[in-house]
Amino acid sequence: MNRIDNIIVVVALALLAGCATPSEIVVKDPVGPDLAPPVKTVSAGQGQLVVYSALEVVNAVSSDFPTHAAYEIYSPDGKKLLKRVDNRSGSFYQSPATVTLPAGEYTVKAPVTNHGLVLVPVVIKENETTTVDLDAEHFRQKKPTGAGQWVRLPTGEVIGMRVP
Repeated sequence: MNRIDNIIVVVALALLAGCATPSEIVVKDPVGPDLAPPVKTVSAGQGQLVVYSALEVVNAVSSDFPTHAAYEIYSPDGKKLLKRVDNRSGSFYQSPATVTLPAGEYTVKAPVTNHGLVLVPVVIKENETTTVDLDAEHFRQKKPTGAGQWVRLPTGEVIGMRVP
């Protein structure tokens, strides 16, 4: 093969490899407040949302500290974007951001570790914190007690508490 043939083969392989897009997982059961108290005091009629989205390293050369990927909050039907969250807080930006929202129902679209994007319905209750675990680090994955209290991905990973 000549040089042009090699280039064509390399480009074709690159295009074929790039065709695989991450799948989008849709979770049906809503995630509700967990048993933890709110991280900070909120105004009446508001609650908090914490999303442990997939970890990413923004700059692999200069950062030893992975951060949680940004995510979006939509209306309950998932059609109207309400907020984009730069999901970093703490001294090294390693902790997920805590978002204060009016009590109600929302849809979170976020990257989940090893699975692409996920759409998760969430319920925010007044003066409570709803936690969504998409990096499999917050909730105990090895010993999920109370079989009916968890919302899971199709793979079985726990991502949050079921709405009571």
